[in-house]
Amino acid sequence: MTKKYLAKESHLDNLGLRAGEYALITGGSQGLGRAFAEVLARHAINLILVALPASGLAEAALSLSRQYDVQTRYIETDLAADGGVEAVARIITQEKLPVSVLINNAGTSYNCRFEDSTIDENEACILLNTLAVVKMTHFLLPYLKQCHRAYILNVSSMAAFFPMPYMPVYAPTKAFILNFSLALRQELNHTPVRVSVLCPNGIRTCRRSTDKIKAFGWIGRLTSMEADDVADYTIQKMLEGQAVIIPGIINRAIRLVGHYAPQAWVYAVVSALYSRTARGGKAKIAPLSSVTGE
Repeated sequence: MTKKYLAKESHLDNLGLRAGEYALITGGSQGLGRAFAEVLARHAINLILVALPASGLAEAALSLSRQYDVQTRYIETDLAADGGVEAVARIITQEKLPVSVLINNAGTSYNCRFEDSTIDENEACILLNTLAVVKMTHFLLPYLKQCHRAYILNVSSMAAFFPMPYMPVYAPTKAFILNFSLALRQELNHTPVRVSVLCPNGIRTCRRSTDKIKAFGWIGRLTSMEADDVADYTIQKMLEGQAVIIPGIINRAIRLVGHYAPQAWVYAVVSALYSRTARGGKAKIAPLSSVTGE
C-alpha cells in the first residue's frame, strides 16, 4: 500500500474515531473492501468483515489481525439472500460490538445488452446493490448515532452520473446509492453520523477488472486506479466529512464535462466503450458478476 494520503500519522481521536471501535465492511475479503480494511486497521480500528462463503474471508481476517494487531470478526453470508443482513445484525447485537464505521462496499454487476441478461443477474444486482445497503444502514443507524462520532460510507460509482448502455441495471442501482446517501446525509446533519458516498471509476483489483480496463485502451489507463490508492484517498476524505468522493483528477473532470455535454454524446461514448467488453461483444471478457465488492 502506498499510504499516499494518510501517511502523515493522522490522529483519529481528533476526527472522532477511537482506537478499539469497529468498522463493518461488506465485500471485505478482497479488492476495494480489503483495501479499506487495511487502511482502518493501520489506525487501530477493529474490523467486522462480511462477504460470501468461500471468498477467502477467514484468511483475510486472520492476516489483518496478525499484521496490524487489531481484533477482527468475519461473517460469511450472502447479503442479497433472505436473512443475510439479519445474520450480521444478530451477531453485532449478541456480541455488543461497538461499530462506529459502516462501509457498504459489496456489489455486483453484469456487462451485456439487457435483453441478453438473466432474471437472476438483474435480481442480484438490485438486491445487493440497493436493498442490502438500505437494510444494513437501517439496522446500524441507531448504534452509530450513539457514538461520539460515526461514519457511513456507501460505495457508488461514476456510473451513477450517466445512463449506461450495456450496464442498464447496474447504473441505476448506483444512482440510487448516490441519492440515498445524500438524502441521508442531510437528515443526519445534526447528529454524530457523517455520510459520504464514493463514486470511483475503474479499479484494478483482479484479472477480470484489469482485462476490462485494458479493453478501454488509453481511456482505461488514465481513469483507473489501484484499490490501495482509492481506499487511502477515500478514508481520508470520509474522515474530513466530504459528501461525494471521486478519486482521481481526471475522473472529477469527466464528471464535470459529462454534466454539461449533450446527452447524446455521453450515450454514444459510453455505448462505444462498454460494447467492447459486453458479453457476446467485441472483447471476450468474463462478466463482472461476482459479489466481491467494487
